[in-house]
Amino acid sequence: MSKFWDIEDNGFDLDKAKADFINNLDYIATMSVEEQTLYKKWIELNEDLHGNFEKLPLFDSYYDIQWFPTDIYNKERTIKEILLLEPYVEICDTKEKVSQWVDIRKMIHTMSYDSSPGRNLKGIVKDRVTGKILGLIGLSSDVTSLGVRDSWIGWSKEDKFVRGKLNNTAIASSIVSVQPLGYNMLGGKLIALMCTTEPIRSEWKSRYDNTLVGITTTSLYGIHSQYNGLPNFKTLGESKGMISIKPDDKVYVPLHHWIKELDPIWYEKASNTTGPKQNVLTRLFKECGINPKKYNHGFQRGVYFAPMYENGKEYLCSKIDESELILKPAYTTDKHILWWKDKAVKRYSKLYDEGKIKPESLYYRECIGMTWDDCKTKFLKDVGR
Repeated sequence: MSKFWDIEDNGFDLDKAKADFINNLDYIATMSVEEQTLYKKWIELNEDLHGNFEKLPLFDSYYDIQWFPTDIYNKERTIKEILLLEPYVEICDTKEKVSQWVDIRKMIHTMSYDSSPGRNLKGIVKDRVTGKILGLIGLSSDVTSLGVRDSWIGWSKEDKFVRGKLNNTAIASSIVSVQPLGYNMLGGKLIALMCTTEPIRSEWKSRYDNTLVGITTTSLYGIHSQYNGLPNFKTLGESKGMISIKPDDKVYVPLHHWIKELDPIWYEKASNTTGPKQNVLTRLFKECGINPKKYNHGFQRGVYFAPMYENGKEYLCSKIDESELILKPAYTTDKHILWWKDKAVKRYSKLYDEGKIKPESLYYRECIGMTWDDCKTKFLKDVGR
């Protein structure tokens, strides 16, 4: 059977593909972490179209179902609207709901969206009073190795893999609030709090027959993030910052296909372990004669863990049985929501009194069709907001 790069006139030039790959990495490596993040968003919505132009009417309609304060400059009314919010999680349990979740995430999250292999659970956080969207939650199979987390839990490889306790945790790969709720009212903290609520725990148990004992997450910009000070997430430290820069799909995909056909046995193994794209990138670096360290972004991420049980660490380390797990009291009440409302009102009031309110929404529909330079001018200031 012929390999696709051996077929005459198929347009694939291996040497050129490698050169394009390296040039693209060199270009991205010149950017700050904020610029890299926005660049990937711009690529997602423009060069990697995925039907975005055809979906413009849907994107416009999704804007209208987000929660906004009626008049953010009316202090008394806005505080009342914050206090009246009744957040809940709607589980995305159909293809239509999952598709909607992905579309909305593209529009409100600065980071581009990569579908994770393995387990996936998506939820839309809504307000019962207005029916409007407050934010999104996405849980995926937890990462197999994260130094500060594993040290805090006291995890061994036997606990995680042989005894399967890694299946009792997940990683929150998406925690995002709509704006201006996020910046002005600590909406990101609200969505993070909703990750550990009963609907999420019950759905994980129902889908995968594993009790969800804890949730890992990381922040993009170091240890200072929306997760600091939360009653459900514990700050554990920082990652080692050894993640490779991700090239554009237009230069990555041809080499991905090439390596898949060059070494199918290796590819099958690499695709069914944690970080399949990172595995392929590492192999491509080797094939291109690249030192991987040259293209490690080096940006350290804050690492956080939400332990939902009083004795969750003991269970994850196989010291007690599941029947002995004790749910933390705060997870059986509305205590976390009340905590957030108090913080939200104080945050909003402070910004209002200091004249620092940011009334703008953050919706990337306008990015579709923009040049990269125009996108930077319009959106770069909002990255990390």
